[in-house]
Amino acid sequence: MSDGETIARMVDIGQTFAYIGGASFFAIGLFLSYRIKRLHPLLLLCISSIAICWIEAPYDWAMYAQFPTVLPRMPEWWPLNMTWGGLPSAVPIGYIAYFVLPPVLSVALARYLSKRYELRMPLLLLTCGLSVGFVWALGFNGFFGALLGVFRYGYVIEGLAIREGTIYQYPLYDSLAIGIQSMVFTYLLGRLDEQNRSPIEVWSDSISTNRLRSSLLSIFAAIVMGHLVYLSVFLPHLVTKQLELVTVGPTEQLFEGVENQPWP
Repeated sequence: MSDGETIARMVDIGQTFAYIGGASFFAIGLFLSYRIKRLHPLLLLCISSIAICWIEAPYDWAMYAQFPTVLPRMPEWWPLNMTWGGLPSAVPIGYIAYFVLPPVLSVALARYLSKRYELRMPLLLLTCGLSVGFVWALGFNGFFGALLGVFRYGYVIEGLAIREGTIYQYPLYDSLAIGIQSMVFTYLLGRLDEQNRSPIEVWSDSISTNRLRSSLLSIFAAIVMGHLVYLSVFLPHLVTKQLELVTVGPTEQLFEGVENQPWP
């Protein structure tokens, strides 16, 4: 199988994961919400994840991230086409699959460890969320994505990346950022009170006793929380780009067949 065919197959796998995974988590969240007659934490995470997907564009710009030409992109009129060649069309729904899976796995792991070793749940949620999120990003971004050609990074900070100076280089601080995001999402998903309410629901119920208003407040809080964490952990990428600290490695086009063009 040629390199082009391998990349095309990996792209198909990635898109399948994005669309099926994202749609499945959202559908499950809706079902669970219907069953408990209020917004389930899983659905809130899905909403929060898809709400922050716009940050992918400036993040890709800062990291000089590139995707293979066979990957479908957003239309030309899309306002956030800062990524080289345009933002992948699977990004919005893919954010649900990418950011919800680690917290789901982390909560399951934390509950198992808590039951098995009688450990405190809050600390387990934070620890498992950070660990699983870090490993998930390292495996998905650093190895699956980079080595198989789903996406590649043109800029990394010297000493903070693996395979520096090659088209397969990967910044380890990206995994740390995803780990922090996963840690917060894991806590929001798994930290339930005696009424099985998440911290967001407890807050919204304290503001309003009206079910509709409380639900809207929960959605608003989930979106704000997702943005605060995501922006805080990825803001350093934008800062280092402006300070020109990310200069290690290949900065030219990383996929053959892509015409060189200036970025916005």
